[in-house]
Amino acid sequence: MHEKTSSQKEENGGKLVMWKQNGCGLWLAGIWVTLAPIISRAQEPSPPASPVEAQAEEIIVSATRFDIPLDQSPASVSVITSEDIEQKQIQRVSNALREVPGLSVVQTGTAGQLTSVFMRGLRSEHTQVLLDGVPINQGLQGAFNFADLVTDDIDRIEVVRGPQSTLYGPRALAGVIQIFTKQGEGTPTIMLSGEGGSYDTFREWLESEGKIDQFDYSIGASRIDTDNARPNNQYRNSAAIANVGWSPNEQFRIGSLFTYSLSDTGNPNTIFDPKPLDNFLTERWLIAPHIDFRLSDWWEHKLIVSYDHERQLNDPNQDGFVGPTRALFERTTIDYQNNLRPASWLTLTSGFFYSRVNAGQERPFVVQLFGPQPTFVSDHTQETAGFLQATATPIENLIFVVGGRFDHFNQFGNVWTYRFASSYKIDKTNTTLHSSVATGFGPPSSQDKIFGNNFGLQPEKNLGWDIGVEQRLWSGGGRSVTLGATYFHNDLSNVIGFN
Repeated sequence: MHEKTSSQKEENGGKLVMWKQNGCGLWLAGIWVTLAPIISRAQEPSPPASPVEAQAEEIIVSATRFDIPLDQSPASVSVITSEDIEQKQIQRVSNALREVPGLSVVQTGTAGQLTSVFMRGLRSEHTQVLLDGVPINQGLQGAFNFADLVTDDIDRIEVVRGPQSTLYGPRALAGVIQIFTKQGEGTPTIMLSGEGGSYDTFREWLESEGKIDQFDYSIGASRIDTDNARPNNQYRNSAAIANVGWSPNEQFRIGSLFTYSLSDTGNPNTIFDPKPLDNFLTERWLIAPHIDFRLSDWWEHKLIVSYDHERQLNDPNQDGFVGPTRALFERTTIDYQNNLRPASWLTLTSGFFYSRVNAGQERPFVVQLFGPQPTFVSDHTQETAGFLQATATPIENLIFVVGGRFDHFNQFGNVWTYRFASSYKIDKTNTTLHSSVATGFGPPSSQDKIFGNNFGLQPEKNLGWDIGVEQRLWSGGGRSVTLGATYFHNDLSNVIGFN
């Protein structure tokens, strides 16, 4: 690695600093081998497919914002399917992500404690997390805490590496993790289950999905209780998720996503300095109505309107220093996407995005020596953006992607991002080559601005590029072996840190 800091700019008495890395920036390389199941999404019986054909059936969305075969993706992508989750009895999304190359999952303690995901050596807030296209990174820190996110009603998880701000805006400096819920089909089914173990651990869950005439639904709910091994280390989490929709025909669907979670975590601190009473409660809920409308095979539209709310309460907190605290966060987003195919070899993806965030944080420990100081500070951010991407296939198996995006923020102005990417699949050897160069950005979080009392911070930026190869070696019996190697390079500037 190169030296991290060549020049620093201090803001607000040295509390928050911004730096630009010298030389050619931070570079990292990754080589990985995966053993993954092959997905068959056919709804009717069909003749057995060859290994190459079977691989091509796996479709992803996140790399281009429209359907594309995984083995032709212009980005480095990994997919976790519901079959993976069921076979391995994975209960939390963070545990599913531990097996993904290029990701590092860090949990600060027992179940329920802060759980962060790091991609390509960057910070956790540099990865954008989406649920059915809705950004769910928490507004206070800008990162997403995976501690309470369970696998109920999840159809698949797509992990896209490399800067993706051209498609997904803020926070996508390192990449994107997109979680897709199930869409009900077939005869309605229901499953109930429960289990128990040591430390008074109990877990119950319910899943149901199906389609009745033009109405489809899928729901999941779960509850976990455990006392863990130490005093004041208990964890309680209730979660529910639902995806419901109405489709009068194959071209149109109007639906909505609903999520709710309530967790209560005991924070025991270290064994040398235990806290007898310190509880952290987090409540979140989200509603996201959406419309999918395909006018024809060459023109389709998608509109998502979402509202989510988060409440954090650290009370009681008998730590003798900070005392009880609370934080509030609410966000409204509008995301419109239009896919136009003027020719068989060209897809134009365009759209706009709007976001309004209100966040507040209580700071009871603020010093009052120099007169009255506010103990509750709020932050209001608005973002308006537009994007355009062209995906061309001039010859079979060769894909070029060119895109750009313009974001405007009420606090620090405008941000431009771009992306160039390509891939080529060699059918004879079942090999895929891919490369990309793109920019990404991350605006200062409300926590950055509130803790440092510095509302003049500028967004973090990244110029990243990668080049890689994936070789599918063997497939059969529902399994496959793929060998891949990717070299990537990140050049960061305006990195916000705490001094």
